[in-house]
Amino acid sequence: MPKTTSSVIRLAKTKDAAAIAELSRSQIEKELPWRWRPGRVQQHIRAKDATVIVSESENSLCGFAITSFAETSAHISLLAVSPTFRRLGIATSMIRWITKSCQTAGIGCIKLEVRANNTGAIECYSDLGFQKRGIIKGYYESREDAQLMTLVLISSEIEARRPK
Repeated sequence: MPKTTSSVIRLAKTKDAAAIAELSRSQIEKELPWRWRPGRVQQHIRAKDATVIVSESENSLCGFAITSFAETSAHISLLAVSPTFRRLGIATSMIRWITKSCQTAGIGCIKLEVRANNTGAIECYSDLGFQKRGIIKGYYESREDAQLMTLVLISSEIEARRPK
């Protein structure tokens, strides 16, 4: 396992879809039906209301994140880091990239679900300011619970004063 890495975060290209889908299958969707196949990933890469980013080092995919946007909120649908590149700050860098993009766009909050037993990911998100908002029972194919987490970027008082 590398002790350090100089990875670069960039917007995903359609040619990245297969590698993203495989990483999703092996790291996120293991023991679940494979829903994030290359075609679906490509749709999100092309979508105007989504952003797909990758972290790469020496032309190797280290990790990725897929985020969808509504008018005032964002939802991180998927985020994964290859086991070889874990504990190197890659997930943190991608979350900070997403957060900065959301702040620039005036997004009020970022939401996500994470497996309730994924303590490492929950700790990472918590360290970056995400708050636990509840458990969603049976979220993953009625087999596993999800921890709902939210990062508030704009307070509800300021949000209420936004022009409609």
